[in-house]
Amino acid sequence: MAAAAYNAADAQVQLTSQIADAYTNLRDRQQRAAALGRALDLQRQQLDLAQQRFRQGTAPAFAVGQANRAMQATTNDLAVAEAEIEIYLNALAVLAGEAPGSLDALLAEPRDVPLPPQSVAIGDPASLLRRRPDIRAAERNLAAATARIGGAEAARFPRISFMGILGIGGTSLDDLVAGGDVSKIAVPQLQWGVLDFGRTSAAVAQARAGRDEAEAQYRQVVLSALRDAETALARFAQQRRTVAALAEIKRAADESAVLMRQRHEHGVVSLGDSLEAERQRVLAEANLRSAVAALTGSYVAIQKSLGLGWTYPAETTSTRLSS
Repeated sequence: MAAAAYNAADAQVQLTSQIADAYTNLRDRQQRAAALGRALDLQRQQLDLAQQRFRQGTAPAFAVGQANRAMQATTNDLAVAEAEIEIYLNALAVLAGEAPGSLDALLAEPRDVPLPPQSVAIGDPASLLRRRPDIRAAERNLAAATARIGGAEAARFPRISFMGILGIGGTSLDDLVAGGDVSKIAVPQLQWGVLDFGRTSAAVAQARAGRDEAEAQYRQVVLSALRDAETALARFAQQRRTVAALAEIKRAADESAVLMRQRHEHGVVSLGDSLEAERQRVLAEANLRSAVAALTGSYVAIQKSLGLGWTYPAETTSTRLSS
């Protein structure tokens, strides 16, 4: 029963993790679609400018084709992002137990991806073993399998049972006082498990094998939990470095876009160069936002692997005694 309760808690952990991942991906795709839409507007302007210059004889046809291919690639990326928005909207609705499309109005407006907290108390491996409900479920299964050995071993010892009927015939007062109406006296009978031709020994061996299997599963769950935690922490650290690098790239792209805009206003560079710098700035911002979303996704993985998103219930006395 305790293992079943912990399995239910583990299902809740899995569910909340899936909801957090789907929500993070939805907000990332919405922001990316908005950035791609702005980039597409800039590329249309670039294409129009290339076509004007081609008609004036100041630009080759290759420039027009290049601008058109770039615009088509962005159009395709935008279509993919919009399709993924629908996918994640439907996924969130299903995870919330609603029909697909029922949460569209609630989540249609783009919002920023929630950021991880500045610090997280991870704790030691012993705390991990107590926090994760799947480990607790495996531990309870192991305890139950161990208890089955004792139950099977008990069959080796004699059991006392009473055979017969202990009763007094009749329903009236005269019948009850008539001692001769006692129909049958129960007699004790001993039953020995050693006379079952090895059935008890087989049951004990089966129980021990079940216990060995439960122990192996418990070890596997613990090792998998430790591996998940190490992997999640490593990915989170790597993603933080990625975010820092992309933030620096965005800063440089912002400065370049401002500088190119100023130079265009003074007639130093062409409008096409200014539009390209602005497009690079928009894409750098989109890449940074996607990296932040991936960082939040890594934090969700840490929450899941360390069991930080779940508080185990207080143990009962019977649970503690059987541990």
